[in-house]
Amino acid sequence: MTSSPAAFAPTDSARADDDRFDLIVIGAGGGGMAAALFGAIRGCRVLLLEATEYVGGTTAFSGGTTWIPNTHLAATVGADDSVERARAYLTAVIGPYLNAPLLEAFLRNGPKAIERLERSSDVKFRAFAMHPDYESDVEGAVVRGRALEPLPFDGRLLGAAFSLIRPPIPEFTVLGGMMIDRQDIGHLMNMKRSWASFRYSTALLVRHVRDRISNPRGTRLVMGNALVARLLYSLRARDVAVWTNARVSTIRRATTGFDVTVTRDGRPRTLRASRGVILATGGFNRNEKLRRERLGDIAPYSPTAPGTTGGGIELAAELGGRMGDDGFEPVLWAPVSVRKRADGTMAVFPHFIMDRGKPGTMVVDQQGRRFMNETLDDVFAPRTQGAFAESSGKTLDTGKANAVNLMGVPVQDHYTSIGKDPLDVLLFAGFELMISKHGEGGDFNRGDFFGENNRFLR
Repeated sequence: MTSSPAAFAPTDSARADDDRFDLIVIGAGGGGMAAALFGAIRGCRVLLLEATEYVGGTTAFSGGTTWIPNTHLAATVGADDSVERARAYLTAVIGPYLNAPLLEAFLRNGPKAIERLERSSDVKFRAFAMHPDYESDVEGAVVRGRALEPLPFDGRLLGAAFSLIRPPIPEFTVLGGMMIDRQDIGHLMNMKRSWASFRYSTALLVRHVRDRISNPRGTRLVMGNALVARLLYSLRARDVAVWTNARVSTIRRATTGFDVTVTRDGRPRTLRASRGVILATGGFNRNEKLRRERLGDIAPYSPTAPGTTGGGIELAAELGGRMGDDGFEPVLWAPVSVRKRADGTMAVFPHFIMDRGKPGTMVVDQQGRRFMNETLDDVFAPRTQGAFAESSGKTLDTGKANAVNLMGVPVQDHYTSIGKDPLDVLLFAGFELMISKHGEGGDFNRGDFFGENNRFLR
């Protein structure tokens, strides 16, 4: 259930007094950590800077899945794939926004990157026998092999550096900080019917109880936390300096490379990057000015990590950079539920297709009426919700839809109330959703659109 590299005692901050590096990476989310690791693998002297107290960014909140076709791991699940098929799929999905050279670089180098990571670091992945592409009805789609999940990781191997990893969204854990993935869920749900599942589940629970004796949360890490932990472990093993609470104020071109001014522990310093600087600071979700400029007046809810303040975008603009305008949209949307936690913090819980599209779940308005196909992917589902609210003149609770399962009870306590008896909702939905759950169409074409996802999520 966990990885088995040797434990080591990480230093507090490698090369804390140095001011010259080959490569400086700004932003320690999944992308920045991977960039720093690849630089270290190539022999560069690397410094990784993070403005918040944690590494991992939004990757730590996520499922940690990496989508890359035709890796060496695809063969382990018997994937029927090819470069041509992946090219056809991405061409159909991206449509007029396709950047052909970028697509070819991705198809050519993506598998090499995964192979290099697995060979040269402790970042390890697995493919699942059934993980369909989101847009399963598009030419070139496959049902397995492209989505790669990080292997679980034993956080105890990080020693004191375990505290650097951003904890997951509390709603993604159980029993006060125990993380579980899809494999765990299957065993937990089957533990009363299978001796193997009972033993597996018992081992998980015993491990978590032991963890909580000496840790604030479980140290068995899965999904995005596992990917972040594996990246951090690999960075520390290669003696890469990782500085948290380090805010960059300026980047200036120098005669050889770039000068980067960073403030850490209240003390500004100027560092030199002789070979380059990589900006990996995330988006502008928590930058009110940029949000208004790019998106207009919308609700401020975002499930991203606190560090997505647009700082890197502003640094790039000072150097003459600009935000691209040749894509479908400047953001990735996701339906979310919003509620206040017991400790007063605000929970913004994203509903991706893996929960929203499950048969037995439906999205309804405040009158309990379905208005969309729940299996729409994460790009089109929020647009459908927004179009419904605009055309009907209605505002959904906190600007979001509500989800109720077919048994007539809220799926989780973080779903908002629909203001109507769940039984009435079921009677209103009637036989239609029961038909669509079995992949035979129905209102909004739930059973037809993305049928592979619907079938395998059952």
